[in-house]
This record gives sequence, C-alpha cells and structure tokens, in this order.
Amino acid sequence: MNILIWLLIGAVISYFIGSLNSSIIISRFVKKEDIRNSGSGNAGATNMVRTYGRAYGILAFVLDFVKVVIAYLIVWLIFSHIDAADFEKYKYFFKVVSGFFCFIGHIYPCFFGFKGGKGITVCAAMICILDWRLFLLGAALFFAVVFITKYISFSSIAFAVVYPVCTFFLFDKEFSIIKHYIISKNSFGEQEMPLRLTALAISIVFSVIVLYKHRENIKRLIKGEENKIITFSKKDKENKGV
Repeated sequence: MNILIWLLIGAVISYFIGSLNSSIIISRFVKKEDIRNSGSGNAGATNMVRTYGRAYGILAFVLDFVKVVIAYLIVWLIFSHIDAADFEKYKYFFKVVSGFFCFIGHIYPCFFGFKGGKGITVCAAMICILDWRLFLLGAALFFAVVFITKYISFSSIAFAVVYPVCTFFLFDKEFSIIKHYIISKNSFGEQEMPLRLTALAISIVFSVIVLYKHRENIKRLIKGEENKIITFSKKDKENKGV
C-alpha cells in the first residue's frame, strides 16, 4: 500500500486518541463538572491545578503525555508488521505525523465539541518521541523562563517559538549542507529531502497553532495583566491564566 495511505490511517488513529482530553475526562467523571466552565476555561493541566489542585493537574499532564506515546505505539504495532520495510524507512516521519494529529485532536477533540486544550503537553510529548535532545532543550528553556518570569504562558510561547529552530539544527547526529538546507542523514537520507522539509514545516505549524491558542495570553502579557505562577491555588478559580 502507498506510504501516503499508511500515513493517513496513522493520522486518523492519532487524532482520535488525541481527542481523549484528560482534563475534560477527569473533571467530568471525578468532579462531575467540566473544566472548561472553570478558571481560564482551558482544558489543560495548568487550569486543572488552579481549579482542582496540583494532584489533578499532574494527573492530567501525565495522561496527556502518555496518550501521545500510546498513539505512536499503536501506529508502530500496526504498520511495522504490515509493511516493515516502508515503516522502517519512514518511521521518523510516522512519529511526526502521529504526534501532530494527536496534537490537533487534543486542541479540537471530536468527542468534546472540538473545544480542548492548548497542546503544550502533547507537543512536548511528541518532541520527546522524536528526539530526546530537542525535548531536553525545550524543557530547560520552559523551566528557565518560568523561574525567571513566573509566567507559564510566556514559557509556553517561548517554547513554541524555539521548537522549529531546534528542529532545524538538531534533527540528528550528522548534518551536511546541501542546497542551503541541513539534511539529517540518519533520519531521512539525502534522497528523502521532501520528508525532511515537511517535518520542519510541521514544526512551524505547531508553533503557529500554539501562538494562536495563546493569543489572549499574549495580549495580557503586553498589557501587564497576565497572572503569574505564584497565583496558582485552588481558590484562584476566576484567574485568567494559561
């Protein structure tokens, strides 16, 4: 079967798994509420911390992180046995597609009226699967910015901006300059330049979507009205945070 068909099937599987938004599920089944009606209205780990406490926020974070891993493992289990040669050749790109559509499902979940979270946790999980160096750099940047500024939203925005840059320069162990592009020999090979550029394009799309989802945070940051991490507490339910 054509590799594009495999990628399409993998994308659909990943989207449905991504649509299982942990924050919404936890709030509905444990608290008998909808997290989107509390705090900032965002279905994400930060709003879970503010609304229900740190334990629920951590649980939501872990579950959203794990679902990206599960999505890729399911895709891997299916296609590595059906067409092992093609899957081995394109496995890195399968990770990109699987993570991206899990991300889209998390933000626009078909099971919950297409209103989900902002996707930072899912994006981080996909980066971890792709390249541990990108993940460590992203995590270091995120926590450094949080430590310095005390803004979770600003840290997420910085993470989104830096991600495509890191993707461009740190895709694999060996690089060669050909036609003004850096090619990852180990991941794609010189014959797979379209896939290399497509993966880079997807990282840019990630960033654009994350920035769009944080547009209100950006406005509040500019006005100096954004809430800092020190305001996180159970009683801070009317907070306008991330």
